[in-house]
Amino acid sequence: MGGARMIKIRNIKKDFNEETKIHLKDIDFEDGKSYAILGVSGSGKTTLLNIIAGILTPNEGDVFVDDINVTTLSQKEKDLFRLNNIGYIFQDFKLMEDMSVEDNLNLLKIGKVKCIDIDKILSEVGLGSKRKAKVKTLSGGEKQRVAIARALMKSPKIILADEPTGSLNYKKGLEIMELLKEFHKKSEHVMIFVTHDDRMASFADEVIQFEELLIQKGGRK
Repeated sequence: MGGARMIKIRNIKKDFNEETKIHLKDIDFEDGKSYAILGVSGSGKTTLLNIIAGILTPNEGDVFVDDINVTTLSQKEKDLFRLNNIGYIFQDFKLMEDMSVEDNLNLLKIGKVKCIDIDKILSEVGLGSKRKAKVKTLSGGEKQRVAIARALMKSPKIILADEPTGSLNYKKGLEIMELLKEFHKKSEHVMIFVTHDDRMASFADEVIQFEELLIQKGGRK
């Protein structure tokens, strides 16, 4: 499977209330490789991830994952596809603060997703002793590790990460990137993360400047 074309972006256009318009060039992401989308905050990097994940629907264009055109699926089908195939690490974690680490991870089982053993995944992210801890008692770095554990415990075909080190200091950021790189090496799947920090981007196999993906970006004054 390594080297196969897995994700194909074709002529994507996205408008937001006619205020921001993004038009992207065609791009392919290959299995077995990691990609950093590097660009300034607010440039549209998160929009690209959300279109790949089926959270946002483009006004024009297509996203193919293993020859499935994700953009043509119904929202329910997109949600199911994302649940079964994509591990998404959100910039703001999207964890339930009043719940334990264990309960946050167990939420995946409601969707009947096949998951790695919780003890195993928590050990791998360095949180073996935090299983029963409430998320609100954790540090920012620990919360990020919980978010990573949640994304990776279902062994996704695609890993998407939105500014995975954005809320952390440089040292903690390096630890998170080392962790993500190690997980990616174990799989033959694709990882795409967005960042504004070229030091973090260097962890990827390939760095793509977001500005180079743009055919056009504009807005209405």
